[in-house]
Amino acid sequence: MAVLSIQYMVLSAFLLSLLSCGAIDKPQSLKGLYEDLPIGEVDGVPLSINIAFPDKNPVKPRPVLVMIHGGGFVSGDKSSKNTQIVKLSKLGFVAASAMYRLSPEYKFPAAVDDIKVAIRYLKANAEKYHIDPERIIVTGASAGGYLAVMVGVTGNSDAFSDYGLYSGVDSSVHAVAAQSAPVGDFSLEKYNDSPMLTRLAGGDTAGLSAVRVAMSPVTYLDSSDPPFFLSHGDSDPLVPVDMTREFVRELDKQGHDVEYYEVKGGDHSLNKSAPEGAKFVFRKYLAFLAKWAQ
Repeated sequence: MAVLSIQYMVLSAFLLSLLSCGAIDKPQSLKGLYEDLPIGEVDGVPLSINIAFPDKNPVKPRPVLVMIHGGGFVSGDKSSKNTQIVKLSKLGFVAASAMYRLSPEYKFPAAVDDIKVAIRYLKANAEKYHIDPERIIVTGASAGGYLAVMVGVTGNSDAFSDYGLYSGVDSSVHAVAAQSAPVGDFSLEKYNDSPMLTRLAGGDTAGLSAVRVAMSPVTYLDSSDPPFFLSHGDSDPLVPVDMTREFVRELDKQGHDVEYYEVKGGDHSLNKSAPEGAKFVFRKYLAFLAKWAQ
């Protein structure tokens, strides 16, 4: 998402006022950015998370915003979101950036499993971190957007392993925001040549029907899923906009709570290709955060 600027300060101040309502400072030691907090180990890989805490600590537990980095499932690092989570902490969130295992070494559902572990970790440590486990919002762009959506639709699914980490805690979230995310129905033949299939499924993608169904967010949709904020450029050469359009249609069929903004002339990076459209989407994004952080 776009970087905060003067143009957004009014809406940012509004968000801060909502999250700080009734705030009374309490003594606390957790302020600022903490990096590489250990979550647990999965298949020999130590998982960790970065968390940015607000400077002020109200009586009421804080909402949480989890940012998930992109990188096509093959690259990227949670620390790339440090600047953003620190800024978001100044708006009153406890903001976090979680790591996940990458392709080609790790295939589906490894990355989804890892983010779900991170959500359970935060909930299990709700008292320690003075957060509200019922107000966790996940957000990301591109690959990070896909993972945010998958976490959103699988909160009540038993199809994913918990690896014995925080097993008594669920991984459901309160709201999801995703930009330029590959959220298509991968069971469809039209996606046979999608790079995402090769990266996450590997091998003969045409013959991996069960994996393709399991990879598709639409597989898990039901009425218990959280509200969604989705955006996509109509000229995205990397992730077809049809993926988001199709997912939105499925949400609409269920009468689901969804906001969708399609940016004319926008490619995979809305900021670079359609800056005015990106500013509009970002204002709507902040309003979505303000609404569901209450």
